[in-house]
Amino acid sequence: MNKKFFIYMAVVLAITLGIYAYVGGFSSVDITKATSEQTFVVGRYYQGNPESKELGERFTEVGQLVEKKQLTGDFAGIYYNKPTKETKLLKAFIGVAVADSTVAVPQGFELRVVPAGQPVLLGKSEASVMLAPKLIYEALFDYAEEHKLALQEFYVERFPEGKPAQIQVFLK
Repeated sequence: MNKKFFIYMAVVLAITLGIYAYVGGFSSVDITKATSEQTFVVGRYYQGNPESKELGERFTEVGQLVEKKQLTGDFAGIYYNKPTKETKLLKAFIGVAVADSTVAVPQGFELRVVPAGQPVLLGKSEASVMLAPKLIYEALFDYAEEHKLALQEFYVERFPEGKPAQIQVFLK
């Protein structure tokens, strides 16, 4: 019985590790100092608990716009704070990075602009959208701490199809 249990657990572990590797769990994160580029994001603002159903609905709404070809671009988000376990308050703008400001903005959505020319830490990873944010943010915060860099609470996420996910953290 113990031998069968060990074999079963080894198989489960191998499958779990295989899936984790497949979605990019072992992907590296490249961190560089860079300058922000002007980015146009069409989306909707969200303020609330980062674990709420409403936040998931924002992502779904944006996905439907892209699916219905009402917007063309990369999934993107602008985050105005870093929620803590104590506050559980997220301030975010969830949307699609579009080519320019002339795009037709669907009703109920708005266009926001990320400014160009600001110093940022840029993190990139080939990991899937499910894992990339966690991996990149950890690497960015570790890099900033190691290099004694002060960060603003302003983050821009972008998930271009077929390219590495990227997150910019603006420097003070």
